Amino acid sequence: MKTQEVREQTTLMTAKERQQIEVTGITSSELIMPIDCLSKRELQVAHKIMEGRSNKAIAQELFISERTVKFHCANIYRKLNITSRTALIAGCFRALYHEAVSL
Repeated sequence: MKTQEVREQTTLMTAKERQQIEVTGITSSELIMPIDCLSKRELQVAHKIMEGRSNKAIAQELFISERTVKFHCANIYRKLNITSRTALIAGCFRALYHEAVSL
């Protein structure tokens, strides 16, 4: 059986963000992901994604079905206007970077 690799078309950083970092060295707060719009369960799922867990592992750890995890992932992506786990992790990294620079 052959397996095929699926690659997601995702831009981790836009040209505008790159330019802003080159000019100022930091990102503006308006480019930071608004995670306060996520529900408690969506935040739990997002944290597990950032820990590198698979959907199956997340489902087992949170005592929900894998399909429910996929549902929460879709809601997270829609609310944050992103399309992948990679974009979620990159956005959270930008938020942490912004907090570190602001200190």
